[in-house]
Amino acid sequence: MTLLSGVEPTDLARGRSRSRLGWWLTAVGVVAVVFWFVHNGLALHHPVWVWVVGSVALAAWVAREVVRSARAGFAVAVVMVAAGALVVVPTDALLLVPVIIGIVALQASADLPVWTGTVAVLVAIVEIAGVATLERAPVALVLAACGGLVLGVLVGFSRRQVRLTELQARQGERDQQRAELLADRSRAARDVHDVLAHSLGGLVLQLDAVEALLEAGRVDDAARRAVDARTLAADGLAEARRAVRALREDDPEPAAADVSEPHRASRPQATTATGLAPLVDAHRSFGGAVHVDGDLTLAGLDPAHRAAVVAATREALSNARRHAPGRPVTLTVERTGPAGPVDVVVTNPLADPGHGLVGMRERFAELDDDATIRAERTDDAFVVAMHLPASRSGTEASA
Repeated sequence: MTLLSGVEPTDLARGRSRSRLGWWLTAVGVVAVVFWFVHNGLALHHPVWVWVVGSVALAAWVAREVVRSARAGFAVAVVMVAAGALVVVPTDALLLVPVIIGIVALQASADLPVWTGTVAVLVAIVEIAGVATLERAPVALVLAACGGLVLGVLVGFSRRQVRLTELQARQGERDQQRAELLADRSRAARDVHDVLAHSLGGLVLQLDAVEALLEAGRVDDAARRAVDARTLAADGLAEARRAVRALREDDPEPAAADVSEPHRASRPQATTATGLAPLVDAHRSFGGAVHVDGDLTLAGLDPAHRAAVVAATREALSNARRHAPGRPVTLTVERTGPAGPVDVVVTNPLADPGHGLVGMRERFAELDDDATIRAERTDDAFVVAMHLPASRSGTEASA
C-alpha cells in the first residue's frame, strides 16, 4: 500500500524516507570513521579482535543504508550496537558513532516497542563498562560514552514521534479520501435508485396500459402508450449511465447523447429547475391521481434545497404508484410569508419502507442546515413531510 506521497508505510516506520543530501552525509560519515579507524589502528597497533569486531560494526552501518526490510534493518542495528560497544574503549570512542546511530535507528522505528532503544543503551553501557574495566580506561571516557548513548535515545524518540505523526497524517488523508469516495458512491447509488424506481415503475404501468388497450382493440392508443414507454426507458437508461459514469470519473461530464435527448419528468435535471409540476404531470400520465395544493415551482428555494425536495417527491410518488396504484395522492406545498420556510407534504394510502426512504434522509442530511424530512405511517396513510428553512438565497429569489 502506497501513501499519497508515494512513500511506503514501512519506509516511514523504519525511517527510510530521506533526501539525497542525507545519503551523501551518511556516506561521508562512514568514510571518515573508516579512515580514522584504520589510521588509528595502524598507529596504535590494535589487536586482531578489535579489527574484526570494529569491521563488523562498520559493515553493519553500511548494510543499514541499503537494506529494505524491517527485519533486516533491526538485525543490522543490533549488530551495530553490540559490536560497536565492544570496541568503543580500544578505539578511544571512535566507534561510538555506529553505536549511537544503531540506537537511534532502534528507538526511531515505529515497528518496535518504545523501550527497545533503552534496552540497547543498557546493553551497550554494560559492554563499555566491562571493556573499560579490563582495559583500565579512565572513568571520564565511560561517562562521556554513556552521555552519547543517552543522547542517541532522545534523538531516536524524537524521530519516532515525528514519523508517527506523519503516518497518522497520511492515514487521515486516506480516510478522508475514502469517506469522500463512499459519499460519491452513495450519491450515485441514490441517483440510480431514483431513476430506476421512477422509470421502471412508470414503465410497468405503461406496459400494463398497453396490454389493456390491445385487449380492448384500441391499437392506436396502445401504440402511443408504447412510444411513451420506450421514451421513458431511454431516459432511465441515460440517467443510469450518467450515474455509473460518475462512479468511474473524477469530473463526469454529460455525454453528447445525454445532452441531445429531450428532457422528461423522469429526469432529475428536468424537474430540478422547474419544480414539482413535471413530476405531477408524469404521475398523472402514468394513471395516478394527485391532489395539489400550493405553489409547485418551489420559488425562493436555492438549487440544493430544490433538488432535495424534487428527489424526495419523485421517490414518494414512485412509492405511491408501486404500493398504492390507483389511489389518490395529496401533494401540499406551504410557505410561511413571502420568504419564509417551506413545507412539502406527500400523502398516499399505503407504502412500505425501502432504499428510497434512506436516500431521502441522506439527501436532506447533506444540506447541513435545519432542513428535515420525516417518512412515517399515520393511520392508514404514509406521509412524507419535508421542511426547508428560509435561506438568504431563497429571499433573494423571492425578491
